[in-house]
Amino acid sequence: MSFLLLGVVRPVWVAGQEALPPNLDTAVSKGLAHLARQQNAEGFFGGSQSKSATTGLSILAFLSSGHTPDLGRYGLVMRNAEDWLVAHQSPDGYFDPSDRGIYPQAIATLALAETYGVEFTADRRLRVHAALLKATHVILAVQEVPKSQPAFAGGWSYEASSANVSLPLTAWNVLALRAVRDCGIPVAEPALHKAMEFVLRCYDPTAKAFGRRPGDAARPGATGAEILCLYLLDTDDTHGRRIDDAWAYLEVHPIDANSPFAYHATYYVAQAAFRRGGETWSKTGRASLERLIKLQDKDGSWPPGKARNEASRTDSTALALQTLALPYRLLPSYQR
Repeated sequence: MSFLLLGVVRPVWVAGQEALPPNLDTAVSKGLAHLARQQNAEGFFGGSQSKSATTGLSILAFLSSGHTPDLGRYGLVMRNAEDWLVAHQSPDGYFDPSDRGIYPQAIATLALAETYGVEFTADRRLRVHAALLKATHVILAVQEVPKSQPAFAGGWSYEASSANVSLPLTAWNVLALRAVRDCGIPVAEPALHKAMEFVLRCYDPTAKAFGRRPGDAARPGATGAEILCLYLLDTDDTHGRRIDDAWAYLEVHPIDANSPFAYHATYYVAQAAFRRGGETWSKTGRASLERLIKLQDKDGSWPPGKARNEASRTDSTALALQTLALPYRLLPSYQR
């Protein structure tokens, strides 16, 4: 059972399921209106140092609320953003060729993979598919770049030639690879296995949670990213105990507005909570949504995070909207 609202088909939460925050739809509507006003005439969204990353995050924000290219209130916004991303991909597959950044690579790849499923014309599907093939080759090649330590193997770094890695960045790449595989693009199982092995090596046995890279102390944002990765990669639920321990850590160390990279961390934790469902969603997921709604400014945007090098207002708004839209269950990557 569903009903139409804001251009999205949203589930009705039946009796026995906890209701969503009553002002959720209003917050999403105001946020999308603000985000649409940030689009440049050429089609990109400016905010962070990478136009590709901000544009990809913005595409995902609109898609997660049911807006697709050429359809709905923001159809033209979506079409122009998708066209800009495809047109600005370099011949070797990078979306941000100036510094060959892997964060924008993962975000843009995920965004195009999700739009691929809602493209209805053959020529546009072929164009997006070709872009995804090249983008996927880059992601898989960067995973294989020799790392500074053997324990770092299988993870992703922020630059193509970097020997360092990051668990949160690895989560974005895992999401991208799952999405392109859903599009029919082959992703070899060894690549996913290596990613899972890297994630497991980030475990901090003292805290029974996860750090940004092997040997680091546990952090809430990294722990949320780890749980999300294991939900995506551990199809046999082999590591359920570690997931349980990680959730116990997050109950004691919750994400708040002062957390480093708070919007990213909230996204990881809320998506992981949504996949787990039940009491975890009631305690952690819904609380994340309510906290974001309280942070929203009158113009519909969300303020930048407080940490140094935190996302811009446009990035923060796009990330907040993706998190709030999780219960709509419209993107394949949001499915339980």
